[in-house]
Amino acid sequence: MSETCRAATLVEYGKIEVREYPVPDIPPDGGLLKVEMGGVCGTDYKYYTGKLNLPLPMILGHEILGRVEKLGARAAQIHGVKEGDRVIIKGSIGCGRCADCRRGGDRFCKQRAAYGSRMSSVDPPHLFGGFAEYLYITPTALLTRISDDLPPEAAALVGAVMANGFQWALRHGGVKMGDFVLIQGPGQQGLACTFASSHAGAARIFVAGIGRDKSRLEVAEKFGAHRTINVEEENVTEVIREETGGAMCDVAVDVSGSPAAIATSVECLRRQGKLVLGGLTGDKTLTPMLMDRLVWGEICVQGAYTGDNDAIDATLRLMETTGFPVEQMVSHTFSLDETEQCIRAVGGEVPEMFPTKALIKP
Repeated sequence: MSETCRAATLVEYGKIEVREYPVPDIPPDGGLLKVEMGGVCGTDYKYYTGKLNLPLPMILGHEILGRVEKLGARAAQIHGVKEGDRVIIKGSIGCGRCADCRRGGDRFCKQRAAYGSRMSSVDPPHLFGGFAEYLYITPTALLTRISDDLPPEAAALVGAVMANGFQWALRHGGVKMGDFVLIQGPGQQGLACTFASSHAGAARIFVAGIGRDKSRLEVAEKFGAHRTINVEEENVTEVIREETGGAMCDVAVDVSGSPAAIATSVECLRRQGKLVLGGLTGDKTLTPMLMDRLVWGEICVQGAYTGDNDAIDATLRLMETTGFPVEQMVSHTFSLDETEQCIRAVGGEVPEMFPTKALIKP
């Protein structure tokens, strides 16, 4: 094993360098993961462009699949895994003592590790992001064993993509059998919400996107969408009204991060419908909203940050039981040296390249 490893590091907003870092010694409560694959999402693009503040320099990558390379004796007890196990790492567990943790919201714990978003690479052990050859396993990291039978492209989607669909559409949105559901944005999170809504028994699922989302909308149909909508060619509200016979939608999930789409989602909801907001618009973006629509319609608005830890287990069981090829959403795979190009492509900056889902393979 080499004494150093390579990692894609955001050194300043708009600039990524592949840097060499020392492979750390492993203490009793620590570990080392050999990264198999890392997922790239729209949030990574917002990190890259500086729409969301980060402690730079930082190794990006928060959707992480790998194999346990080294593990301290105490770490083995903490995580319940052994060297050689294939795992995903999803955020971390909380401290268990702060107000958020005591309310059952440990994903908000300020003391938890957050790979690829909160932890700078300045200080040892440096390796706190998934776009790297190796990643350091902290005592508070949450590891979930993944079967070797699951294709890597599917396994990499479990924690930060498919589990979010379960959390956002079913738990937050309350999608149930017979519901009409609108999903704004046919990217990875929108497809995950489509998958979850379909398996919950939704009667009609509508997925909306823009013109360049043509291939994504085609994938949405495979994931369970009954009707896709190109918002540049059709009026979403009118389509929903016609398709539902005027009943409108029970649940709308916005994962587009578009203020215009959010406003449209409210128009598409029935009275006492529910709007789930999972898309990030940026730290300084204001979304105009006719608040009286929410008041008169008794619309419930629910923010959706990330999936709970047990959402991973539920989603993994569903994926294994159904055998549904969720890897169909993966359209591009890039090398570590191509990380910057990959993130720019996800953000729509690379002509003729707009991935549905992109992965980094170190």
